[in-house]
Amino acid sequence: MKSLAFALALATTTVTFADLADPSIPDWRGEAGSQYYQWDSFTDPFAAPNFPTFPPFDFSSQVFNFVGGAQIVDGSIYSPGGLNVHVYGEGRPTSEVVLNLTYTAFDTTPESVQFFVGGFGPGAGGEYFDFIASERTFDEYVGDGVFRVTDAFTFDVSNYSGDDLFWAGFFMLDGPSTLEGVSIDIRNVVPAPGALALLGLAGLAGRRRRD
Repeated sequence: MKSLAFALALATTTVTFADLADPSIPDWRGEAGSQYYQWDSFTDPFAAPNFPTFPPFDFSSQVFNFVGGAQIVDGSIYSPGGLNVHVYGEGRPTSEVVLNLTYTAFDTTPESVQFFVGGFGPGAGGEYFDFIASERTFDEYVGDGVFRVTDAFTFDVSNYSGDDLFWAGFFMLDGPSTLEGVSIDIRNVVPAPGALALLGLAGLAGRRRRD
């Protein structure tokens, strides 16, 4: 019944469901050594890469959803069974990370929100970080129990002591959900040697939060 209510809410509302809404923008965005990627639309709903809207034609960061049954609706990823979203990139963060996500759902409580710094590919070692701060920067009631929100999560990765040069952000949503936008800002990045194809990082899909 919730999936039907969700679909009816989308059909009857005048809200435009697309793009990142009112994200938290760090004052260090654009600094030398920082990275910034944003997704305002998506093209692949399941287990395939979505490349950023900004910077255009940049393939060094990608967004994946790893819950089956999802579909693209007006540039957003809609899934009746929830979402398991991974954001991948290269370079070693050495200080702060800000992750924004805009989504529409009944349950507006993301789970397993973490950041990973480590190696490339399945089985690679690394370290997971929980967020140190979170902020709801946008909150709008759509109707029929559905809300459209933007959540911003800040991570401190300055304690990472490894030499690996890849990173990933993870979050999960339960129940019928629509992912509309994502952005990530990473401060003080040690660049990776060359532009590697990130498709192999899909092997990290099986990673879960540490015990």
